[in-house]
Amino acid sequence: MENLYERRENESDKDYEYRLYKNQSLYGISWEQINELLGLEQHPDSTRKASYGYIKRAEQEMSHSFDKSIMVINDLHLPFERKDTLEIINNHSSEINTLVIGGDLMDCQSISTFPKIRTLTLEEELIYTYEFLKKVRKILDNEQKIIIINGNHEERWYRDICNMHEKDMQKFINPNLIDMIIEGFTIYESGEKKRYEGIEDIIYIPHWYVNIDEKLIVCHQKNFSKVKGKILESAAQHFLNKKEKFDAIITTHTHKFSCATVDRFSNCIVIENGCLSMPQDYADSGNLGFTQQTNCYTIVKYNNEENLKFNNIKTYLLDEIVEDKDKYVVNI
Repeated sequence: MENLYERRENESDKDYEYRLYKNQSLYGISWEQINELLGLEQHPDSTRKASYGYIKRAEQEMSHSFDKSIMVINDLHLPFERKDTLEIINNHSSEINTLVIGGDLMDCQSISTFPKIRTLTLEEELIYTYEFLKKVRKILDNEQKIIIINGNHEERWYRDICNMHEKDMQKFINPNLIDMIIEGFTIYESGEKKRYEGIEDIIYIPHWYVNIDEKLIVCHQKNFSKVKGKILESAAQHFLNKKEKFDAIITTHTHKFSCATVDRFSNCIVIENGCLSMPQDYADSGNLGFTQQTNCYTIVKYNNEENLKFNNIKTYLLDEIVEDKDKYVVNI
């Protein structure tokens, strides 16, 4: 993934051309370069002008007449996200009216309990996440909603605030890290201060799940299971027991993918939504229960006066980020 604009394995001519046109500005490549990549022998300005119509036609083919189109991404673990994450959002920017970030937007590695020799400081992580959200807000600039819920990694901040020795100081620190980033924050250092202004029109839910239109629940539960499909059943049972109204559930946190209609529980639609983060060394540390994570995201479409249908949910499975295992091979 060193060059995002290089053609990918199994990518069709049509998809590759659309991706280059759509992300030309994001990639920072010229129209001359696009001509070279596509093998076009024409003036670069002709390619630029033709791209507008090409993008419009392609997006008309992708879009359908639904009242709501919701994109769900999760477990980015900034600053360890897939490097094409902004591109993925940009590719669907004309198709969706809501983006939901389903927890673990930040990794908060600097305040984790995992052993580490060198990591980013919490200040660096905060600023990185702030700049990332500003870019997302700029991409989704057509009144799309952005909703963020809590993940367990953001709770590391809450835990450290609760453990502060000077309890009165807690009153002056926002215990919700994402809320602080959205509302704006100030860093004080060496008698100087730097203000980061708030980011407008982002909805933060200080909770582990959100129920959208009583049709779609997105949750960042804390459960794992080695039994395939168990998370789907557990989520369906949990929210039915809570008397929540919904048609579908998207679970996060596990970095694994599965989906089904759970017939034991009123044929609930449940998707286990994988992640958009890079693999981390601490995950594959010798525990034989480890399995490779799945990178994916899901788009859900529905009409306000109709039940959400399984056929209107699409999960996009992404190319696996394969570890270089040659470094563990010794030839003697």
